[in-house]
Amino acid sequence: MAQIEIPRNEHGNLRVFALSLPDDEAQALRDNEAGHSQSDLLGVDSIDTQHVEVFRVDDLGAMGLAGYLREGIDAVEADIARDATKLSKIDGWVMFVHSSAFAGDAVTLTPSPKLTLIGTYTQQRAETAQMPLESDAAAPYTGVPGVTMPPPPSGRTNGSLIVAGLIILIGFILWWAFS
Repeated sequence: MAQIEIPRNEHGNLRVFALSLPDDEAQALRDNEAGHSQSDLLGVDSIDTQHVEVFRVDDLGAMGLAGYLREGIDAVEADIARDATKLSKIDGWVMFVHSSAFAGDAVTLTPSPKLTLIGTYTQQRAETAQMPLESDAAAPYTGVPGVTMPPPPSGRTNGSLIVAGLIILIGFILWWAFS
């Protein structure tokens, strides 16, 4: 199988692999027993096994694989419809590998010949409704309508006040020094 590139910080994707393993080996892989490593089958150094599911398709009952992707994983319907024929023909064991299994790292998978990639499924993102802000503080202008600010005083007036303030300050200093 060709290599599969997982981009850095990927999230919300799920890769479904069909397993070509006898029941006892698939069971050992699910239980993550020594000698049956999920990361070895994927051709990577390590993987967060909390984000990998290995199970028998028959365990899903009437729901089937497509139903589990739809109801359990909340995969995008267009992705499921694209692979509906493949999904309905899978029996035996499958391995679901969520993006979060790679901890945000960029990874190149080199899957074992015992794995067959069925497809990559994107999880639907929750829609967030925007609430209108109905606060006076959210209004573009919250001042009194029709009132304009007076123009700032001219530079000459400001300079005169500074000079008068300095004269008063010097007067107080002299009064304090000689009293």
